[in-house]
Amino acid sequence: MITYSNLGKKGNLGNQLFQIASTIGIAEKNQQEYCFPFWEYSEYFEFQFKECSSVENWTSLREKAFNYYDWEVSHGNFDLNGWLQSERYFSQSINKNLFQFKSDFEIGLLDKYHYLFARKTILVTVRRGDFVNNPNYFQLSYKFYLTALLHQFNNLQEYNIIFTSDSISYCKKHFSFLPNVFFLENLKPIEQLCLGSKFDHYIVSNSTFSWWMAWLGEKKETKIIRPMKIFDGEYSKKNDESDYFPKRWIEHNENEFKLENRYWKLKVYGYFYALQSKIQYDLKRQKKIIKNKIKDIIGYK
Repeated sequence: MITYSNLGKKGNLGNQLFQIASTIGIAEKNQQEYCFPFWEYSEYFEFQFKECSSVENWTSLREKAFNYYDWEVSHGNFDLNGWLQSERYFSQSINKNLFQFKSDFEIGLLDKYHYLFARKTILVTVRRGDFVNNPNYFQLSYKFYLTALLHQFNNLQEYNIIFTSDSISYCKKHFSFLPNVFFLENLKPIEQLCLGSKFDHYIVSNSTFSWWMAWLGEKKETKIIRPMKIFDGEYSKKNDESDYFPKRWIEHNENEFKLENRYWKLKVYGYFYALQSKIQYDLKRQKKIIKNKIKDIIGYK
């Protein structure tokens, strides 16, 4: 039997989907059964997740590398721990049916947001939060999303462009000028995932949640634009991310494209917005360093 006992405790929804799908795939590849602890989102899916009664005395296995590799779990009870972020782990027999939403939940969302589908659609997912200026993560500026729209799609007027983000205010400040643009707000993560999986094309950020909306929504004719990488600096050297993005997705490098002069206002605004964010990040980091030094001096734990 194989499980992932930390489900719901290690990362948010995007991470949890990887943990479930990969655990099942690893179990099936090793001809093992699988089970999971209670999962708060299971009620939204058709698939029935078997719950574990106990994992006491199970062998705990920690992920050895960020990239895909073969787990040796053929015999015995194993509790996996890691990120498991590659579709290469996934089960071929279950595939996308694993996360088929219940019809009443899905239909209710589609009815409420029917106006988004009046044209062909492009979903742009912008990850901000703790990724911004974090040296471990590859930084994506507004130019990544804008140049991806301008150079990977023809005739943007023919599309509804939908933005979803953990900082929708950032999206509004940078992209409100686009034609037929919409900003998703006040949605629960599971609602974002369901609705997000129904669009035609995707521009994804270096976020697992972004990854999953695109992966679940991918069809034969779908175009998925993705960043060059997810990690940066020393963290990138220590973690092989070559299996993270599917090879069929289109890599986009914002530095290969120049914005026309008609976007000069956005360029100026974007520059000072990024500068302000960097200053705020550095100040917050310095405060934390000073605070920790004071704790060390006074012996506070």
